[in-house]
Amino acid sequence: MRIGVLAHNYPPHPGGLEVMVESVASRLAQRHEVIVVTAAWDGMRGVEERGRLRIHRLPAWHSTESWGVPYPVPYGPGVVEAVRELVACDVLHAHGALYAGSMLCAGLARSRRLPMLLTEHVGFVPYSSALVVGMERLAWSLVGDAVVGSAGAIVTYNARVRAWMCQRFPRREIDLVGNGVDTVRFRPLDPDERRRARAAFGLPPDDTLVLYVGRATEKKHFSSVETIPREGFQLVVCGANRRLEAPGLVDLGVVPHARMAELYGAVDLFVLPSVGEGFPLSLQESMASGCPPVVLWDPGYVASLDRDQVASCDRLEEIGPTVLSLVRDAARRRERADQARRWAERSWSWDATVGEYERRFERLVSR
Repeated sequence: MRIGVLAHNYPPHPGGLEVMVESVASRLAQRHEVIVVTAAWDGMRGVEERGRLRIHRLPAWHSTESWGVPYPVPYGPGVVEAVRELVACDVLHAHGALYAGSMLCAGLARSRRLPMLLTEHVGFVPYSSALVVGMERLAWSLVGDAVVGSAGAIVTYNARVRAWMCQRFPRREIDLVGNGVDTVRFRPLDPDERRRARAAFGLPPDDTLVLYVGRATEKKHFSSVETIPREGFQLVVCGANRRLEAPGLVDLGVVPHARMAELYGAVDLFVLPSVGEGFPLSLQESMASGCPPVVLWDPGYVASLDRDQVASCDRLEEIGPTVLSLVRDAARRRERADQARRWAERSWSWDATVGEYERRFERLVSR
């Protein structure tokens, strides 16, 4: 089977969607030919060969990246060659209904009568700005509905997103397929590994460290973490070029995903106050690493995680006190860390996720 994948970004561009796309595509390429079309990033452009995985990195405008909104628009060189490869595929896979790549994917599916699977990652995000919400509604009406209409199958990995999609598209079947995590790579570090990891990142060797990962966007709610009184801990931040300087805060900037297992293993707590995230890979990776999370609870997580497995909050105002209570209680942190690791080992597998996608591709092709 020849599978064409369109994703607006792909590693080394940072982000959970990027990791998910790469994890699924690389494993599918062990048994199938996989063509990935994505935007160039960080000087990487052109065609890259990795066995049966071929990646087309197209030059693109990334003008919205500075606003914390990754929405690249490909242009010019390489587009014709990439399209030529896509139309020779047996099935297409688009990620996110509102992106330019998914629009291209939907157009090819219709014009060439190619079966297409859509993975919807975020659905509708409840921003506080009425203007942004209005633009989001318009985008779904003008673009998202058409992309969904072109898909022969639709998948989400979050119950909240699935519920919203089912409400908007009541006649469509929306499947739930959870993401996996590599529990061999993401694992607790022994004391020597932990010391070396802290030294490699320039982190304090003995302090309690709380990690925040995320871009500077409204839905990430970074301010709810930044304003926690740093009593007995230091805050470690990564995921964007903020260049923050403050007492008790270490800003690592953008950390390559290849080093994130090392970073999770070096810290003591992970804090996730964001909304509208689907089910973040960072949460799965932190738990697999034995780094207990404090999360702003999203009802959509319930399909992938029992709430009692994490320290969860219903309101942003609860994030700070919850973090501080765990900072002060090392025994409880260790108990939470062991609990998180056990859950990840028995609940999440990339091989299982890829198997679910593979079966859907085969059904689409057989039709």
